[in-house]
Amino acid sequence: MSAIGILLAGGASTRFPSGKLDAAIPSALATLRGRPELGGLRLVDAAHATLAAAVERVLVLGSPQLARAAECVPDRRPHEGPAAALADLLGGELLRDLPTETRVVILAADAPFAPPLLLGLMAAAHTTLIVADGEPLPLAVDLGRLREAAAGAPFPRLRDLATTLNAAPLDSRILARLDPLGVASADIDRPEDLTAAR
Repeated sequence: MSAIGILLAGGASTRFPSGKLDAAIPSALATLRGRPELGGLRLVDAAHATLAAAVERVLVLGSPQLARAAECVPDRRPHEGPAAALADLLGGELLRDLPTETRVVILAADAPFAPPLLLGLMAAAHTTLIVADGEPLPLAVDLGRLREAAAGAPFPRLRDLATTLNAAPLDSRILARLDPLGVASADIDRPEDLTAAR
C-alpha cells in the first residue's frame, strides 16, 4: 500500500512575531522531546524530515524555503487557514491519478517531534487514525475518504476533520510503546515554546 504525507506549512502565525517555521529548534528541546537529531534544524525542515522518514512522498502545502528539495504546493488562500488549502489540494489535479486506497498522513509543520515509526504505523493501518482524542493531527486516512470530505461543502475546519472522518485514537498500548514521551502532537505556537527545556 502506498502512502503520501501532507505537511501543512502555509498560512501566517498570529502568535509568533516572525517566521515561526524558520525558527531553529534548540538542542535541549529536541533532546527533551526525544528527537535529538532535530536540534538546530528549523521547524519546517525538522517536520519535513520527520514525515519523509515515514512515507514515500511528501507534499508540502505552502511555499516555505526548505533545506532539501521538496515538492511544494502553494497555499492560494493563506489567510483562510490550512483546511482551505487542504481542500484546494484535494480538489486539484496533483492527486487526481492516485488510487483511493492511497494512505495519507497529515502533519503540521510546527509539530515536528512525532516519532517517524509511529507515523509509519499510522500510514500502514487500514483505518482512519489520530494519535489521541482531542488531537486532530497527526491524522492518517485513505485518500478516498479525504476526497469525499472535500466534495462536501464546506470542507470541515481542521480541528473538526478527524471527527467528520470518524477517526479513531491509537491504542494507548501502541502509543505508550512508540511515543513514550507523548510528543506526537507537541507543537510550537509561541516563542516561549522553544524554551520549554529550560
